[in-house]
Amino acid sequence: MALGSIGRRYARALFDAAKAEDVVDQVHDDVVSFARLVESDAAFRRFLSSLRITKDEKKDLIARAIGDRASGLFVKFVLLLIDTKRMDNFDDISDAFVELYEEHAGIIRVGVVTAVELDSALERKAKETIERRTGKRAQFVKRVDPDIIGGMIMIAGGRIIDGSIRNQLSELRKQLLETH
Repeated sequence: MALGSIGRRYARALFDAAKAEDVVDQVHDDVVSFARLVESDAAFRRFLSSLRITKDEKKDLIARAIGDRASGLFVKFVLLLIDTKRMDNFDDISDAFVELYEEHAGIIRVGVVTAVELDSALERKAKETIERRTGKRAQFVKRVDPDIIGGMIMIAGGRIIDGSIRNQLSELRKQLLETH
């Protein structure tokens, strides 16, 4: 995922500060929760990006809304984003922060596409295989796509492992066409 350099710089600064204060896990949870709020609440998103609402009004609402729920570092960070007029970059910042966190925590995000919902035994086996091969803790992002007919496609760390029936049929077709 291509992230803006501003998002990366702010995320790195927040991550380094969280590491220095030994609150990386808490700040990660704060970033993820706040990102969900911004994404799911259109009125809140409009409020944060509105030019008609003063910085002080925005900062007051943020302090009241998340001041007791989030780490002090994260609250200060959001207030800084408001002061520097960078709230519009929060999506990029949160994405970059999550990437830094996952790298720090030894987590690899794996996209898994199956024709039907993955049963728990097969999911556990696939996770164990990925974790054994990568030495990282696998976090699955699952999606069902009936067009793959059967099997599984896994995308991890920029690599694609296509074990779908559709891919196998396509490969077989190529081989048959090459023999004629």
